[in-house]
Amino acid sequence: MILKRPTITVERSPQSRSFVAIATYVPIARWRDVPKAARLSGRVEAQIKKAPGAISYSLAVNPLRRQFWTCSVWADRAFAEAFTSAEPHATAVARFAEWAGEGAAFVEWQATSPRLEWSEAFERLETPTRYYAGPSDQP
Repeated sequence: MILKRPTITVERSPQSRSFVAIATYVPIARWRDVPKAARLSGRVEAQIKKAPGAISYSLAVNPLRRQFWTCSVWADRAFAEAFTSAEPHATAVARFAEWAGEGAAFVEWQATSPRLEWSEAFERLETPTRYYAGPSDQP
């Protein structure tokens, strides 16, 4: 059972004609890490609401399986990179190594619309840009 949070629109009138979309999949390996991950997720959400270049974002969870997904749309890659390297997001990425279960992944693609599409995010995560904690057959 995947619960998708309604999409939050940060920038209602983006000037771009091309956008960068980013999706992540993070299964939390241990139940004891779920509350810590949820708290950090809340801090990251506060950060994205104020981030320059953020167009929209959403979160999806499967609480019974400790699975979390994020999806965001950005005006361009430079804005996305500035966000990911700033706190608290930088801490969240560092904690992935400790918390993430097998298959944790990230995907980035060029989008032609500022609209966040979960169906496309889930499909693209099937062949991610990179794994944080790859399947057992991954290097």
